[in-house]
Amino acid sequence: MTACSPPPPAAEPTGSAAERAWVIAVGEHELDQTVAQVYAAALNSRETPAVVESQGVGPGTLVEEAESEIVIGRTMALAQELDQEGFEELEQPGAADLMALIEDSLDDQSQLLEPSAAVLDSALVITSITAEQNEIDTSGEVDDPEFAEACDELRVGVRPDLPDPVPLLADLYDCDPAAIVVAGEAELVEDVITAELDAAILTASHPSIQEQGLVALTDAQRAFPQEQFVPVISADITEDIPEVTAELAQALDDDALVTLRRLIDGDQGLSPEEAAEYWLVQEGFIAEPEDWG
Repeated sequence: MTACSPPPPAAEPTGSAAERAWVIAVGEHELDQTVAQVYAAALNSRETPAVVESQGVGPGTLVEEAESEIVIGRTMALAQELDQEGFEELEQPGAADLMALIEDSLDDQSQLLEPSAAVLDSALVITSITAEQNEIDTSGEVDDPEFAEACDELRVGVRPDLPDPVPLLADLYDCDPAAIVVAGEAELVEDVITAELDAAILTASHPSIQEQGLVALTDAQRAFPQEQFVPVISADITEDIPEVTAELAQALDDDALVTLRRLIDGDQGLSPEEAAEYWLVQEGFIAEPEDWG
């Protein structure tokens, strides 16, 4: 029975362990930091010391600087930063397209690990009232004819990391919004709920979609890129990477990202480190700490 129990709780390395710990570099987005903490805690529980360092630059820059053993990033940002010209040549890039572009952009000093099973799709989110007023099917897609008919009068919000939505919406969905507003996802959700905006393009895993009872129209024509989380590692540690990294990639599926986002969401949300530990315990990757409960 002991052999079947999960590894011990993860403790942040100290002393000599901290000096030889792998640095996991990640950007400032809270979800990205949480995913990085998932990897760090799992590695620490398997006697592979690791610490997370948040950086104010993109993942492509972190990879090129080569100052960290591991970089956790989203594939769209990595592809754009490592090969801007190649990224711009991609039409409606899917998850596999982005991974291939990133892999081709890396030199011999870096290597890709398995990406997260979760694919961060985009969804156009509206309220049930907006759907009812415009006779839009609440289980439908962005190319719903009723949406296209109503689109010209809608004020649509978009995330700042997305490509210019105007030509994409026009070409693929016959949609020419009355206005386009660029803002972070939290602000977009609030504006949709308060009717400051009629619709917003969000990541489909955003917890507010379910919590607020919003209607998510799927991006059936894939106007916007599909991205994943992926670790980029230094060639120096390739032979030392524990198998748990591949297991984590498979476990980090769509449901896992929704769970992690719920854990860190709002003023009462957990820190990325706390959320990562909670999820790892629930998924059986590490044992429950003695001081819990």
